[in-house]
Amino acid sequence: MRFKYFLLFVGLLFGGCSQQDAAPKPYAYHRIELIKKAYQPLNQDLPFQFEVANGTQINRPKPIEQPYWINIDYPALQATIYLSYLKVDAPATLGKYIDESQRMTFKHTVKASSIEEILISKGDERVYGLFYKVGGNAASNSQFYLTDSTNHFIRGAMYFNTVPRADSLAPVVAYVMRDIEQLLKTFSWK
Repeated sequence: MRFKYFLLFVGLLFGGCSQQDAAPKPYAYHRIELIKKAYQPLNQDLPFQFEVANGTQINRPKPIEQPYWINIDYPALQATIYLSYLKVDAPATLGKYIDESQRMTFKHTVKASSIEEILISKGDERVYGLFYKVGGNAASNSQFYLTDSTNHFIRGAMYFNTVPRADSLAPVVAYVMRDIEQLLKTFSWK
């Protein structure tokens, strides 16, 4: 009887061994389901308008001294586009706003692999500005500013609520970037 148990133990011992080498599994990220795009006009009491994507939430930050600042949140993607509106009082003020916007964009050069500048000029609608596409592991993948050069100035920046990893965020960045491009294409002052 003991001999049968011994043979069973030896059989299991040798049968359980294989020649495959153990290898660690690579890191993986969960799959993100991106919803189909549809756009509708932003229905807010603001001095500007544009089209916003479905699946987003429009939030107004609390500071009462800045009533026209808004955040476009993507809850499923942990992303936010921050829009800061400022009134232009004088040409010197406009220059200060543009310089500050460019300074904030180029703070990302430490981690960015590239910064592409795209000129925005819609003369018939008096919308002028720059759109920055930031590549690499920068905290913000896109930033922009728009102005009518006399009265209005708006600055936008996209951020994710996660550690920036360009390779894993690439599909989501491309998805939100299309929304920003739609925002810029349909933007107008009221």
